[in-house]
Amino acid sequence: MKRVLLILAFLLMIISCNSPEKNPQFSESQNITTKYTELKKIISIEVDDTFYVYIRVPKNYADKKDNYPVLYLLDGDIDFNMATSIVRYLQYGKEAPDLIIVGIGYGTMMDDSEQNFRKRDYTFTKIDKLEQSGGADKFLCFLSKELIPFIDKNYRTTEKRILNGYSLGGLFTIYASLKENNLFDSYIIGSPYIKDNLDSLISLAENYSDFKSKIFITVGEKEDDENFHTPIKKMFNQFKNIAADKNNIKFTEFKNGSHFTCPSEALTYGLQSVLSEN
Repeated sequence: MKRVLLILAFLLMIISCNSPEKNPQFSESQNITTKYTELKKIISIEVDDTFYVYIRVPKNYADKKDNYPVLYLLDGDIDFNMATSIVRYLQYGKEAPDLIIVGIGYGTMMDDSEQNFRKRDYTFTKIDKLEQSGGADKFLCFLSKELIPFIDKNYRTTEKRILNGYSLGGLFTIYASLKENNLFDSYIIGSPYIKDNLDSLISLAENYSDFKSKIFITVGEKEDDENFHTPIKKMFNQFKNIAADKNNIKFTEFKNGSHFTCPSEALTYGLQSVLSEN
């Protein structure tokens, strides 16, 4: 009897799998909104341009009166959603506190478009192969005089600020750490393109003998030596030389990492590093 029941069950399964295709019902499409997130357009006087600023507050922000550290992201159009997911994962593992996340963007992810001016804003000198380069000082003024005061005024923030930048954004992040060091407490610097500006950055660093900020700088194993490994390691050593506490200066090379596989790793391990007590 038991055997007969098993055979019947098997036959029913075969019949079910071979039955005519069924059409499930789908609801009407709905626009997706990300919880606890808003987008603001800020017209900068310093840069004379409009920035798209993506802001996410912690889940229980409205129910509490706590103040929160702020993570500022360059290339916010592409990095903001990535960062919110990374922070949530770290929080699941109790490796990150609640943060306010601020992504600074241009309304488009395409850096070759007429709307995205990362090449202008993230470079502090004219670079021959990059048109419109050299606007980093104005962009830094936008951060210090316009954006950060706006965030501090309208949201409950602490004095702890983290700046994350990748590639050209990494170049700007290093520049900001040396040009206006008190603006942020920690700097996450992923695969910075600093080859053309290495000497200038080292000269800026030589003005310090007691550098107190946390630095987390990375490179992918598969990135080339001339453009990335060699200049990045020289910059890392320079940060070590000027650091008040050498334990605050960290370098990581991601195994098998290429330039476009490492942004998420740089931010993940960068946050883990700069948010730690050591």
